Amino acid sequence: MTTPGSTRTENDAIVDALSEAWIPDTLKPGHIYGYKLRDRVEKIDLSDIHLERPRRKKGTFAVTDAASFGIYYRKHSDTGSEVWADLDRSTIIAVLNAHETTLIDEIPGEEGGEVRRVFDADATARFGDHRLTLTLAKTKAWKAWMAGNEHDFGQIEFAEFLEDHLPDVAEPPGADMLELVTKFHATSEASYSSAIVLQNGDRQLTYTDVTNARGGGGTIEIPRTFKLYLRPYEDSEPVTISARFRYRVRGGKLTLGYILDEPDEILRQAFGQVSATIAAELNTDVMNGTPTS
Repeated sequence: MTTPGSTRTENDAIVDALSEAWIPDTLKPGHIYGYKLRDRVEKIDLSDIHLERPRRKKGTFAVTDAASFGIYYRKHSDTGSEVWADLDRSTIIAVLNAHETTLIDEIPGEEGGEVRRVFDADATARFGDHRLTLTLAKTKAWKAWMAGNEHDFGQIEFAEFLEDHLPDVAEPPGADMLELVTKFHATSEASYSSAIVLQNGDRQLTYTDVTNARGGGGTIEIPRTFKLYLRPYEDSEPVTISARFRYRVRGGKLTLGYILDEPDEILRQAFGQVSATIAAELNTDVMNGTPTS
C-alpha cells in the first residue's frame, strides 16, 4: 500500500498481485481455462495436453518421395481427404481432414459423357489441419544442366562439363561427343578465326595452332543440336530434351555454351506426370492449386 507522494516498491506490487489472486484449483485435462490477470486475460489450453490420447489427428508431415506419400496417405486418409498439386512450389499436399461431403447420386452423361456427381449440400466442416506434404526433388543432372543453360563457358571449362555429363547425352552418340571433348582439350591454346555453316546445319570452326613454331591448324565441327535424356524430378520418368550449341569467337578465343529448348514446359509436364501417377495409385482426384492454411 502506498500513500500520495510515496514511492511504489516491489513489495507493494507483490501484495497487490496476491490480493487479486484466485484461490488455487485443480484444472481438468481436455478444457481451456481463462483467468484475469490485472488488465488482461490469460489462457491455459489443456484441450489435448495430458489426455491419454489426442482427440483428433493434426499436424503437417513432410515426405521426400512419392512412395512415402502413398504409404502415409493410405494409412490416414478417409472419404473427405483432398490432394492438391502446386506447380510453382513443386509440392503435392494432402489435406487428410478436409471438409466432408456425402455423395447422393451419380448421373451418367449423355452418349457416354462424363458422369455428374451430386453431393449433399449439408457438408460436414472439419479443421483441415492434418496435412501431408511432398516436395518433389529435382535430380542432380537436371539442376546441373539448368545451371549451365545459356551460360558462356571457357573452352576447357565446357569440355570438362560435357565430360562429366556424357551419360545424360542421348544424341549424338557418346563416342562422337567424347571426340569433340578431346578436340576442345587439344586446341585450348589455339586461335580461332572463322566459322562456316555446313550443309547439315553443323558449324565448322577454323583454328590456328599458335603453340607450334611451324604454325598449322585445322577445323572442328560442332553439332548444331544435341539431345539429353534425364529425369527432371527424382519421382518422374526420364524425358528427352533438345538443346542447341552456342559459340562465340572473340579475339581468337572460343567460348561455348548451350540453350535448352523449353525447360519450363518440360518441368511442368514432368510435374503433371508425377501428379497423375499419384492420383491413379491412390484412386483420388488431384486439384491444381494450394489449400488454404
